[in-house]
Amino acid sequence: MKTVAIIIARLGSTRLPGKCLFPLGAGTVLEWVTTRAWNIPGLDEVWVATSTLPQDDQIAQWCGTRGLQCFRGSETDVLARVAGCAVFG
Repeated sequence: MKTVAIIIARLGSTRLPGKCLFPLGAGTVLEWVTTRAWNIPGLDEVWVATSTLPQDDQIAQWCGTRGLQCFRGSETDVLARVAGCAVFG
């Protein structure tokens, strides 16, 4: 059995849109989170779960350039996104 970290990210927040790709120090918020996730002992994979909305294409592209797995699913059904990662991860 694999141990997978699933990071939920999307750009469509109403309070602070785009926050996961905001610069934070030497990287972005998402970069810090994924880097820290990879430091978890015994972790096999890190996945980012985002929506299928066009605005979240940026997250998928960001993951692709870094070799991270990205699962895209419903904007409103977060549990379905997490379950999708569990099935494919």
